[in-house]
Amino acid sequence: MRILQLLLLTLCATASLAGERGDIDAVTRGRSLAIMICASCHMVAPDQPQQPILRPPAPSFASIARRPTLDADWLRSFLTTTHRGADKPDGMPNPKLLDSHVRQVSAYLLSLRGR
Repeated sequence: MRILQLLLLTLCATASLAGERGDIDAVTRGRSLAIMICASCHMVAPDQPQQPILRPPAPSFASIARRPTLDADWLRSFLTTTHRGADKPDGMPNPKLLDSHVRQVSAYLLSLRGR
């Protein structure tokens, strides 16, 4: 019985560490994707290789992260729809990200909330 308890405790600890590692990987991948896809319009990170070419630039990721409405559901909706139309011809186009990319960019944006 004691061995079974120890085994279960070890499995739970391993799963927890794997989950944390997965979160870190998602943030790192999301940052890289955002620099590749979003940095021409947004300031994604202070150390991004190039400044946005859009003038004026779109909101920075840091300012987006401070929005009170920001959560995973809001980001998923925002990143999978277009914000361009007849009323807003210069609005953000739908970046057409894969689901995994939406999760990763969202993880990066959400990680900026604590900064």
